[in-house]
Amino acid sequence: MPNQLSLEATKAATASETDAVFLTILTIFVDDVETLNFVNDKQNLVFGNKTFYAVGFTAVLPDQSSDGPNVCKLEIDNVDLSVYKTIKTAAVNHKITCDIGVVLSDQNVYEQGPLHFVLRNIKADKSVISGELHDLYMHDRKFTTITYSPEDFPGMFY
Repeated sequence: MPNQLSLEATKAATASETDAVFLTILTIFVDDVETLNFVNDKQNLVFGNKTFYAVGFTAVLPDQSSDGPNVCKLEIDNVDLSVYKTIKTAAVNHKITCDIGVVLSDQNVYEQGPLHFVLRNIKADKSVISGELHDLYMHDRKFTTITYSPEDFPGMFY
């Protein structure tokens, strides 16, 4: 069964103007201990009882079509040396997992997710920390192949 957006999210997505923003949040666990919380935004976000720190990152998830990417990827901007050190230290002999979800900036509920992944094949250079996201049950999940247009979703376009 496909996930349904909340009424607030539907209103925000279809409004011509809104203050609500869809944000992606990322929680990184090292040996099942919550270690890092990030939001892909320019300001920190308090969600639940946790603070998610503003860090640029991209999570590429597969779509529902058969020609989607075979490997999911995570890229985190390498702007903070402490993030690099935490991930580099953990990558040696520890299990690193991630939860990724989509939330509405002014609500305190997940609109999508959280999706659970194992982070592997971690690489880092001066600009980005990257890795592959693996989920043993990824083939059971449905991801949208919808194309967004100004006619159907006027609130997403200027």
